[in-house]
Amino acid sequence: MNAPRAPLGERDAALRGALAPEGSERRVDPPELAAVELFASLPQAALADLARHAQIRTYSKGATIFEEGDHGDCLHVLRSGAVKVVRPSHDAAVVLDVLGPGKVFGELAVLNSSPRTATLVAVADTVTVSVDKTSIDHVLDRHPGAVREMLGTVARSLTFAKEELARHNRALEDTVRERTEELRTSHLEVVRRLAQTAEWHDDTTGHHIARMSRLAHRLALAAGVEPERADMLLQASALHDIGKIGIPDRVLLKPGKLDDEEWALMKTHTTIGAQILSGSKSDVLRMAETIALTHHERWDGKGYPDGLAGSAIPIEARICSICDVFDALISERPYKKAWPVSEALAEIARMSGQAFEPWLVEVFLREIAPDAETE
Repeated sequence: MNAPRAPLGERDAALRGALAPEGSERRVDPPELAAVELFASLPQAALADLARHAQIRTYSKGATIFEEGDHGDCLHVLRSGAVKVVRPSHDAAVVLDVLGPGKVFGELAVLNSSPRTATLVAVADTVTVSVDKTSIDHVLDRHPGAVREMLGTVARSLTFAKEELARHNRALEDTVRERTEELRTSHLEVVRRLAQTAEWHDDTTGHHIARMSRLAHRLALAAGVEPERADMLLQASALHDIGKIGIPDRVLLKPGKLDDEEWALMKTHTTIGAQILSGSKSDVLRMAETIALTHHERWDGKGYPDGLAGSAIPIEARICSICDVFDALISERPYKKAWPVSEALAEIARMSGQAFEPWLVEVFLREIAPDAETE
């Protein structure tokens, strides 16, 4: 009894672009199907039966073999030529893959009659061996033992595919981590160089930035700040004086005391810095914006630009203000000599409760001061 024929519309879709094969190409030998993983475990009798049902189809270059969304009722084994895989519903211009001789496509569709998930187009004159679902069902009905063998093959294939996917995902995760670290390193390098720009006129060595940032990082950890946030502070604190690039040299480098007008201009470096850093999506730069704006606020509320007091001052700024003042005191500038470390520490202690939070000063003097001379 002949197997039922597929509806005309489905056969038309499957045969889209196909040409009549040459007589010498009509025959399919069982070994050709045995090379297909799905059929490899079938008994010889089942393979021979399947080969008798297989069809040879020939497609000219540019012909569409099937389209995304078509009813899936057959698989193809590529005998010669090449086909490209595209997905028009996403981007028809993107070629997902190019398949050559020996490759198989359409296994999923032939197993469960699901719609085609992609469009296949011949990129050269192409010959395929086609096996439809009706033929496979007929062969499996005639050879019941072949069902278990085929299921085993599918199960092994799924296991291997899952393992390969896991390996691929691990490799992808490693690549993403590497690229993320590269971007982070580049980002932080830009931050450092930008910070150096602000310090170039009155500290050409850049030592103040490096020392102040390390001190802030150590003080943050000693004060119980989470390590991840302390690491961020290490980077963000380098930009505390970025607003100085907007201050004229006649004010920034003046060797003597600033007059009222000059001092008012100098104090604007906090708001200038915040404006330069504002609007960023980077956590580091958002923290840097906060520090740039508030690192000259005082614990007693007599600082600038907003006169914040006590805990209203962000903790990062409270930490940075101690470290900034300390390192500024022990650093030589065009307008002053460097203080001895002992005198600078005494000044920090004296300003506790005035410029600085008393508890942070206590932590600084206990945990940081003993090693301050090496910073």
